[in-house]
Amino acid sequence: MPVLMLMLITLLNDGTLITIAYDYAEASLIPNRWNIPALFITSSVLGMVSCFSSLLILFFLLDSHNPDGLFQKIGISGVDYGQITTAIYLKVSVSDFLTLFSARTGSKYFWQVQPAPILLVGGVTALTISSILSIFWPTSQPDGILTEGLRSNMSVFAFVWLYCIVFWLIQDIAKVAAYMFMYQINFNDINNTVVVDTASSIKETEVPSTVL
Repeated sequence: MPVLMLMLITLLNDGTLITIAYDYAEASLIPNRWNIPALFITSSVLGMVSCFSSLLILFFLLDSHNPDGLFQKIGISGVDYGQITTAIYLKVSVSDFLTLFSARTGSKYFWQVQPAPILLVGGVTALTISSILSIFWPTSQPDGILTEGLRSNMSVFAFVWLYCIVFWLIQDIAKVAAYMFMYQINFNDINNTVVVDTASSIKETEVPSTVL
């Protein structure tokens, strides 16, 4: 993927992340301590599902000219190399933004916690811009990599979007399952500390009575 596309993903992603500062959340009145091991497990699950889905769709795209491949079986014509580049850009971009809406809800499913309007607008705007760019990207070779818009093969555009939504659901289910497993085995004392440990923070910041 050309560096320019990676920069666009980063720029749009950062813009959406800024809006999450205005998401629905209640600030703690005391210092917090994050349960880092639990968060590491959760982020790893989210990342692995996203990485696997990217590699899998890349295989499908590269195999699109195979008469026995998935694309040929569902009636999508073979995808040229330039459009494969753009399709991967669209997939990574869409997956990144959808992952944000999954990660923000913690142990709950993404639909159980309503996002703030500004976060929703930011996400929809970024997804819309990414989609438009993937459709109308001019045929070019940035960084020597052939890149072509998907406007001549909109079935690929629709497939990538549907694919991302399906794996977003799988990703969210895997995240909730990871939390359920950690709560079941009390991973890193998560049942007492949850993900943000406030109790120990109180103990560590509490002034001993002897000092007073």
